[in-house]
Order: sequence, then structure tokens, then C-alpha cells
Amino acid sequence: MRQFHWFLALALAGCAAAPAPYPEDLAARIALYSSAAPCCEDPAAFAYAALPGAGTVEFVIGRDSPTFEFQSGTSRFAAFRLPDTQGPFKVQVKSFFDGPRAPDGNVFYPVLAMMDESFIVTRVSSLENLRLDQALATPGGEDGLAVVAPFDPGYSRERYLVVFTPAILLGAPPTERREGDVLTSPTLEWIGRRNENIVNPSPFGRLRITVAPASLPDAG
Repeated sequence: MRQFHWFLALALAGCAAAPAPYPEDLAARIALYSSAAPCCEDPAAFAYAALPGAGTVEFVIGRDSPTFEFQSGTSRFAAFRLPDTQGPFKVQVKSFFDGPRAPDGNVFYPVLAMMDESFIVTRVSSLENLRLDQALATPGGEDGLAVVAPFDPGYSRERYLVVFTPAILLGAPPTERREGDVLTSPTLEWIGRRNENIVNPSPFGRLRITVAPASLPDAG
């Protein structure tokens, strides 16, 4: 029994020593976000985690996540290599609410950028694509915001997926209008339409990425 208590004490000490992936206080998160320097100058230098052909991956965009200067401004991000499959598939990225139950907590608003094998951006999602994903039927599940992107290897050469958030949401828009910035103006319009009925944006968050087969409509 004494040996059991010794192992238990070690386990609890290990848990207590583990740092949180990001601060609980939103103001502290914004301060940490504002002090980060970009990791690199080109998406080709990103470290890409491989997504499975089917299944779910849990991911945290936290204090140790890299930062990049996107066309829409600076954001922490997560980068993934799409699965090498023959048939069409879809990827859902769900960002969980933090803190009190929405709309009183905060959330990382995920935007997806798809790139081809040359790291050229082929398409970018928008905040309009986000949907509330409730966990009503899942015991212990969590609510969040989700976006789904379809892929068809037979029609496109998309190879990479990057998840980030528009800098304008965090009060850090680009200092000048940049070529290729497809997010800042639509994001401002989105905020204006919803006024104050939005959950506080966070520069960090917990993600669940789900890959599943999908039947896509004919291209014609």
C-alpha cells in the first residue's frame, strides 16, 4: 500500500507540473499572442503533421504553436499534410468553446487555407462557413464551432491544410491592404452583422480534426 501511495504521489506531482497550453485569462492570452514573432517567411518551412485517411486527431493551438504573418495578419496556426487517398474525402475542424458556456466564454475562430504541392494557396474558408456544432448526443462532449472542407484528389492537387484565425478578430489587422488578403474585409462585415452577439475571439484553442470519406457531386 505504501508503494501505491508513492506512485500516486509521483503521478499527481507530474500532473501538477504540466504547464497549461495557454493562459486561462483572455487578456493574458492576447498579451502572449501579441509578443510572438513569426516562425518563418514561407509556408514551405512549416512543420506539417500527417492527417489519417480516416479518423480523428486532437490538437491544441497554444503557447508553443508557431506564428505566421498571413495576408490577413499574424496568427498562431496548425499545419497538416492531407492524406494520400484515391477517393474524395472531407475534413471537419471543430474548435471547442473555452470558459463559461457560450456566449460567455471564448473560442478560437478557425479559418482553413488549402495549398497545393508547391505551397500555393488554392482556397480559403471564411467565418461564414462556421457552424455551431453541439454535443447533445455525445456523453461528455463539448460544443464548438466547426467548418468542413471537401477534397477530391481526382480533380485537385491540394496537399496541405493550415488552420489559423483572422488577426482582425484579435484587434491586430494588417497595417496596410495586402494583395491576397481575402479575410479582413469580410471578417469586419461579419462582425458588423452580428454586432455583440459573438463569443469572444481567442488566439489559442483546442481543435478536433476529423477525416472521413465523402461522396462529392460531379464536377460538371
